Amino acid sequence: MDAGPLLESLDTFFGEGANTDAIGNFLSEEQSVMQMLDNPHDSREALELYSLFKRYSTLVDSMLHTFTEREAAKGTSVSLEQLADAVMQEWKQDQDYARYLCTAYVAGALDFDSFKQLVRDVNEITTYPVGDELSDDDNDDNESESTSDDDQERDDA
Repeated sequence: MDAGPLLESLDTFFGEGANTDAIGNFLSEEQSVMQMLDNPHDSREALELYSLFKRYSTLVDSMLHTFTEREAAKGTSVSLEQLADAVMQEWKQDQDYARYLCTAYVAGALDFDSFKQLVRDVNEITTYPVGDELSDDDNDDNESESTSDDDQERDDA
């Protein structure tokens, strides 16, 4: 099967409600571990993150087996190796390249660095500054504005 139609079918599969829920629920339930992303590599937290990667890989592997069985029932033979090759070729494209969402899910299950990128992306879209964090951001903006105003006043004098 050609990579284009294969990825299209895979993306449709991962877009189904049950599959989207499985990925979303996993990532949501493990949010506390995902916050450990930037800890040193030799820390307990890094081991927990790697353990999370292994559990995530198991989840996605199960989903991929379901996908290949479904494709076989339609008369299309697809191996896990073909899927992995197609996904990783797509994943390695330039950042501006429009990827199928499924490639992030699958690449994250195949490779720890890709998993960390997936976690980083999820953290960026799900973590919002609140409370003191929000105040700190506002203070940083106000301080730079004050500095700019002071500089401008000196230049005008």
